[in-house]
Amino acid sequence: MKTRTGLNQSVSQNLRVVFQALLGLIGFFSLLCDVARAQAIEPRIQLEVAVDPRLPPLTHHDWAKALSEVGVENLRVRTAYPNDTPNIQEIPSESVPTYQVLGVVNAQNELVLPDARFTIRQIDRLKQWINDLRHQGPPQSRPKQVAFGLNIVQFEQVRQDMSRPVQASTKGRPRAELVETLVSSLSYPTVFDPQARQRLGRDLWEEELQGLTTGTALAYILRYDGLALVPQSTVNGIRYQIVIGHPNLTAWPVGWAPEESEAKVVPKLLETLTVNIQDVPVKDVLQSVTQRLSLMYLLDHPALARFGIQIDKALVNIPQTKTTYSQIIKRSLFQGRLKGEIRCDEAGKPFLWITTLKPIDET
Repeated sequence: MKTRTGLNQSVSQNLRVVFQALLGLIGFFSLLCDVARAQAIEPRIQLEVAVDPRLPPLTHHDWAKALSEVGVENLRVRTAYPNDTPNIQEIPSESVPTYQVLGVVNAQNELVLPDARFTIRQIDRLKQWINDLRHQGPPQSRPKQVAFGLNIVQFEQVRQDMSRPVQASTKGRPRAELVETLVSSLSYPTVFDPQARQRLGRDLWEEELQGLTTGTALAYILRYDGLALVPQSTVNGIRYQIVIGHPNLTAWPVGWAPEESEAKVVPKLLETLTVNIQDVPVKDVLQSVTQRLSLMYLLDHPALARFGIQIDKALVNIPQTKTTYSQIIKRSLFQGRLKGEIRCDEAGKPFLWITTLKPIDET
């Protein structure tokens, strides 16, 4: 009886081991099926290319060979008909759609597709176009790009991210440390160009930006060192890049034009008062006026430095007269070879942006 009992226990244990192994195999095959289903969920792309009949006969062969690498399921290269035009047709399906793409190789031997064209040497760019079609759908169905290569949804996400208020005092902190702190408060990753990081100054920042939004403050501080913040859309989502600024660069600005008139954004600008200003530095006039308006002002430091303007030395003279705060600002700045405009940060808070009459290019 003991031997049979031991044998039964051994058989039972072996059966449990086998059963567990089977469960493991079932789970493994289930995982493989899930992976296969995930891969199969991507839309299928069929590409038909119509070649201009005026091109040499070997053009068909050259394009067929080049296009064999772009990763489409069905490829056909033929002679173009007179009514062929580039288009994308979507064939709906309950599981996954199929995109039928018709491209036309024109007389200049360029492959023309909806919203794009490529030479035979730009196959890598064509691969990216195919990949975008597979993951984002036809160009006409994608959200419209509004700025920085971002679509309207991404731009709003960035704007919301940049709208975070600067919580701590900025005055008296090393500029490089301040930039790092502001960058760390953002939701999306930031990448520094190596040369850009080396440009960040270590001297103390002497302006108080607490209460401004992070986007405006960051763009302002970076501009001091000739740097710029550029939002980007990548395959992994949104990211920010900090680069050396140049005239042709589209970068995140130091504030935005107000959606309403300056008088509506800062109503006290049009209040009247009597003034008599004699040999008062521009800086003192600005501080007095902006304090009365509860308005922050930001200086275009690179422009002022380039033209040798020092607002604590340039003098203002306005004979006794009845005027508005707006006119006091304009006349005072003009006498200092400056000009100003009302801008708003990402949260809509107004401030006075001051630059030279001949400003250097915005970064």
